[in-house]
Amino acid sequence: MTRLLNGYRVVELSVLLNGATTGMMLADLGADVVKVESPFLGDYIRIPSTAHLHAQVNKNKRSVTIDLGKDAGRGVLERLVASADVFVTNLLPRSLVKLGADYAHLKTINPALVYCQVTGFGVEGPLGNVPTHGQMMDALAGALPGELGTDGLARARRPPRIRSGSLTVAGEGTATGAVYAALYVSAALAQPRGGRGCYLDVSATDAVIASAWTAAIAQLNLPEKERWWLRDDAGRDTARYQHYLAADGKFVMFCPEETKFWESFCDLVNRPDLKPRQSGYDLRVEIQKIIGSHDRQHWIDLAVTHRLPISPVNDGADEVRANEQIIARGLFVDAAAPNGEPFTYVGSPVLVSDQPVTTPKPAPALGADTASVLRELGYRDEEIAMFDSEQVTSATHQVTDYISEQIHTDGR
Repeated sequence: MTRLLNGYRVVELSVLLNGATTGMMLADLGADVVKVESPFLGDYIRIPSTAHLHAQVNKNKRSVTIDLGKDAGRGVLERLVASADVFVTNLLPRSLVKLGADYAHLKTINPALVYCQVTGFGVEGPLGNVPTHGQMMDALAGALPGELGTDGLARARRPPRIRSGSLTVAGEGTATGAVYAALYVSAALAQPRGGRGCYLDVSATDAVIASAWTAAIAQLNLPEKERWWLRDDAGRDTARYQHYLAADGKFVMFCPEETKFWESFCDLVNRPDLKPRQSGYDLRVEIQKIIGSHDRQHWIDLAVTHRLPISPVNDGADEVRANEQIIARGLFVDAAAPNGEPFTYVGSPVLVSDQPVTTPKPAPALGADTASVLRELGYRDEEIAMFDSEQVTSATHQVTDYISEQIHTDGR
């Protein structure tokens, strides 16, 4: 958690991951993120099967429970929004109007509000009111193609054929959409404070495509005969941009494409005869023999010492976490989960000078911060007690079995 957005308040009204991931990123930047939840069910990502996602995506936030089905509850939301700089939601337009949380209404409460609606397909367009889960965003973006199995049933192509010129290189929808959402929120906040505010319509699908822009522009602008990556033998000729297996059974990514790197490598392995050979299957065979003569660490040490583009290929989160480069940057943080059990969080990929990596604040219990936030908004204790008794704000902590049974979620 950094202090870059200290002093800014974000009100988050979301369920599942699109809005919550955006809120997480802003909270990790130091914003005060107040998550508004139903006092009856909360965000159903809290259910046991997705509790690990809740622990990560709602860290560093505060939870306030408000029944937006009541006039008094909508009044509390309006006062909260009046105190905020940003409003983040992943709810669809019809639901927001019903709850009194649409942009047209909230901008009358706070004209300077940065209103960020981050949804699967985006609001603008014929699919703008279609509810989504993450794989739908990836599928629409071309990043999760399908195939027909031998049993006659369709399924996602797993693993998809990932190639540099294919949209399958794109990022996952909920995370990628949130990155763009947080970027544009931060840019909007860079305007003079108290400005006009704005509405941000963020499409996670569009973000997936934008994250694979190199593939998209290649497919849209290169003639088909130049799309070498679509051939069945693609990769046979890319000897200097390729996976290779080291002697200890571990893989390296070997990428000395530039002449200076390639010739340096040839000299270091005493194979100057390979310098003129630019590509081809035979060259791949020769390089494999060379890489296979030593353990992976030998090649990583060579890369560090002589500044060569060679890296480890990690397989799975455990191997990634154990990598010395990842350890040095402090990306994974061991702390407590909301239930007090040990938990490993994914932290920030950006290091900020003079701001060391800190321990995340665990995701709050449902409604844990309701009373304190209401006091900050100027409500008196007797008003808070009345809201509680009338179930305007009181959390019942009932994430019911019915929700677990009826709401199917893949964690998106």
